[in-house]
Amino acid sequence: MQAIKVLVTNQKGGVGKSTIAANLAAYLAIQNNVRVNLIDFDRQSSSSKWIARAPDIGLEVHQANLPYEDTGSLVLAEARRCLNKFSVACDISISDLTWTYAMSPEFMLEYDIILTPSATSKFEMASSEIFILEYIQKHINQIKSRRQHILMVPSRVDRKFQAEQTFLNLQNVEQCSVAPPIFWIPAIDDFVYEDFLCVSTNTEVAKNFSTFGGYVAKLIADKILTKKALHESEHAIKRAANISILDKYRAEQQREKQAKRADIRSWIPDFLVKK
Repeated sequence: MQAIKVLVTNQKGGVGKSTIAANLAAYLAIQNNVRVNLIDFDRQSSSSKWIARAPDIGLEVHQANLPYEDTGSLVLAEARRCLNKFSVACDISISDLTWTYAMSPEFMLEYDIILTPSATSKFEMASSEIFILEYIQKHINQIKSRRQHILMVPSRVDRKFQAEQTFLNLQNVEQCSVAPPIFWIPAIDDFVYEDFLCVSTNTEVAKNFSTFGGYVAKLIADKILTKKALHESEHAIKRAANISILDKYRAEQQREKQAKRADIRSWIPDFLVKK
């Protein structure tokens, strides 16, 4: 089965996107014991640098240098090529991408799960909601058929954060949900590029990110089961179709044999025909 593809993206910088991408990859690799690749589409390479400098846990990192100066179709084609190339030989592929409108929204359809980190000020939430709503409105049929899930991630928020008061315009969208928040904890700065948050020596930092990571891991597990069921269903349908074709062929052959026998018998005298 193909890797589950997860995109971490937003058009707004400074929302913890690269921190989430690098540390989610580490959480899944450590806690779920799966093969995880990270594809860094950002020119700043923040998530790549974090993984490179933190203890080696076997994460495979790929840098994708997109030609943003080219036309949209060329950027899209190169992005798809990188995604397909770097998503092999792993169970989960995580992409870190600061969204730019040089990129076609069609690229988002390549993913099983989209994570959109956002601050929770009214302006930031409105900007993130518009970004996702425009994508959904344009591609709703493909999103439904591919069973894609979009996860809004409250990032760097106060400990008094209340999820029910955020992303109100997306709460009734079936394909969207809100993740457990990632709190702004000053101690996080001590672990940047030094270690992964889910295994940090600060209990509060480790617990907070692990709660978020566990929520995403559950979504991925559900997606794996769904894909497996669809694959088995498609295989069963193909097998049934093949059997049906074979049965039709055998029936046709049998009819032809019977027709030949009847034709031969019509030319043989009755006293020579076996009763």
